[in-house]
Amino acid sequence: LSSSVQRSLGSAAMGYGDPCGYLPLRSAIADYLALSRGMQCQPEQVIILTSSQQALQLLAMMFVDPGDDVWIEEPGYPGARNALLAAGAKVHGITVDAEGAVPGHGSAKLMYLTPSHHYPTGVTLSLPRRLAWLAWAQRNQSWLIEDDYDSEFHYDERPIPALQGLDRHQRVITLGTFSKSLFPSLRLAWMVVPPALIAPLGQARSVLDGHSALLPQAITAAFLQQGHFATHLRLMRQLYHSRRDRLLEQIAQRLSPWITPIASGGGLQLTVTVEQDEARLTALAAQQGLLLPRLSPLYAGSASQQGWILGFAALTPDEIVGGCDKLLRLLQREG
Repeated sequence: LSSSVQRSLGSAAMGYGDPCGYLPLRSAIADYLALSRGMQCQPEQVIILTSSQQALQLLAMMFVDPGDDVWIEEPGYPGARNALLAAGAKVHGITVDAEGAVPGHGSAKLMYLTPSHHYPTGVTLSLPRRLAWLAWAQRNQSWLIEDDYDSEFHYDERPIPALQGLDRHQRVITLGTFSKSLFPSLRLAWMVVPPALIAPLGQARSVLDGHSALLPQAITAAFLQQGHFATHLRLMRQLYHSRRDRLLEQIAQRLSPWITPIASGGGLQLTVTVEQDEARLTALAAQQGLLLPRLSPLYAGSASQQGWILGFAALTPDEIVGGCDKLLRLLQREG
């Protein structure tokens, strides 16, 4: 595909691109999102960026003035918190329970959500909660930022359609990335915005860094248009599903006295809770080459849960078992 696209583009691949992105890629993404996520958007509403983090920084720059109240999930994604804090926002955590983020009382400039697969717990925002948040946004003329960071990977059931597909008042901005579904060094992400925001966000993107590299966009567009992306996702779902189940099996059979998994129907990592000293165990595990990203730092408030976010997607079954062997020995020794 790379050779074919380079031949067809010729010297055009070396020029400046549209700040909003390569139109064939925007069209391919719009078609994919309509089919897979129930989203309603035209290609012009899709803006191509280098990462979801760039999208968050752009939105924070556009929408947030110093001192504005903004809401995010608690626990929540630190990248969103950092982007909002850098813009001078007053960031308030919104409690997450088994149905997702609890609709808040009062108003805020925006609310950051991961409704399809909450980061880090993995719970899915229920339909009543989705409708309540949409009503909140319309009532307060606030924005909902929907981070759809890994919705391609649901294993136990079909994912609920994107929040944007339910939005009748153009208050939802949805983010997505190819870093999880393809590979991080591709440096391509997307943002679906209401029609009224296309021009201002396009201008802001032009000021921020001009445009994303044209050639990777064109190759990715061909990859989607020719059906390779759909085939790739089918294979990866099967692979990651089996690896997730292997990790759950190891926890149930060997680690359950010490750690408890939080039920999740998909994703690339599994969050577990632990009753022992999370920080001390994490440090000891690191000495053995075992990386255990901590759960408690993802809480901004005083109340937090101890645990770990265990990645499995990049590990072979043998590596998963080997990691659990190390963790078991550590927990037995320290427990």
